Amino acid sequence: MSNYYETGHAKNVANLLRLNQLIATFGANYNPSNNAIKATALATLYTNANTKLSDVNNNFTTWKNATNARELAFDPLRKEVTQLLGALQSTGATQQTIDDLAFQVNKFRTSGSKLTKADSGIVDTTPAEKVVAPTDPIETKTISTSQQSYDNQLQHFQKIILILQSVPAYNPNEVPFKVATLQTQLTNLSNINNAANTSYANLKNARIQRNLFFYAKDTGLLDLVKQTKAYIKSLYGSKSQQYIAANAIKFTRVIPKKSAQ
Repeated sequence: MSNYYETGHAKNVANLLRLNQLIATFGANYNPSNNAIKATALATLYTNANTKLSDVNNNFTTWKNATNARELAFDPLRKEVTQLLGALQSTGATQQTIDDLAFQVNKFRTSGSKLTKADSGIVDTTPAEKVVAPTDPIETKTISTSQQSYDNQLQHFQKIILILQSVPAYNPNEVPFKVATLQTQLTNLSNINNAANTSYANLKNARIQRNLFFYAKDTGLLDLVKQTKAYIKSLYGSKSQQYIAANAIKFTRVIPKKSAQ
């Protein structure tokens, strides 16, 4: 579904080019008093519309790369914390300390389902790519409460490190299990998580800016196209071949006006 609506934006840009090409054939006859729909302004509108699409696509790619990197970085944690529990048990630590660590380890096992982006707390709760008619319900996605969000995993992992650090006898020979190594890993995971969250914020902003540019009331691309067609109708008449040709170039309101404000 989202792919359809992404192409809906691109189709509007392609049709703006077609409209501009038709207007070019009118020559000097096309001379509106509204500066926003003059031929030069519409040419600039087309260029800027392409830029808005590129901004979304570039930020989407950055976000996908960042979330993929995060998934790869966090994926080994479930197995690793179980190994750390075994390492602590081998030191002869008190049962209370072992139970405390086991409690944190179990946080990684709360849900049997595989981590998804919905669990990450970065889900767009009002999908920008869906056409929302006034009578349509807004689809929402519930953020997982399974304690397996990436932010929560970082908190659980940090608590595990603090528990291990508090046990004097915990000094494994295996480098990956050493406290200093785990602290470095925690820092790296935090940076990776922050990069993914930042990339999503940038993607969300790029979509907002695109939606405003295309669909805002009066100043958006679609409303400017309506004004352009109205001028052509006034210039040549509603039954003229010029207006019929212009009106045949269709544009789709992917985002409703009330959502593009």
